[in-house]
Amino acid sequence: MAKKVENPEFPHHCVIYKVEGGTSFSDGEKETVYEGKCLKYGNSSLRSFKSEGVYKGDHGLDIPGLIDAAAGDLIDYEAFGRDHREGIMVTGVEHCGWGTTVYFNLSKN
Repeated sequence: MAKKVENPEFPHHCVIYKVEGGTSFSDGEKETVYEGKCLKYGNSSLRSFKSEGVYKGDHGLDIPGLIDAAAGDLIDYEAFGRDHREGIMVTGVEHCGWGTTVYFNLSKN
């Protein structure tokens, strides 16, 4: 008997937030913009580039619905329990009829 494949459209979990008033002595106030399901994808169809001697690649998070994220916000995400990152800076945001795409960069090492 064949097993039914579970393939959710948004299988990952992410949190997008702003930090106001942070200094070297204080973490500042954290304001959550979005927390919930998303789809994190790599740079296979996006650009790769070299910045200050380090190769980096664009990555994206697809989020169902429209959210009020902006460049400079921060991202925490977990993909399948193995790929977990915190404090990644948003580099761009696009809205469309299907939802929101949030872009960020990761080093390729």
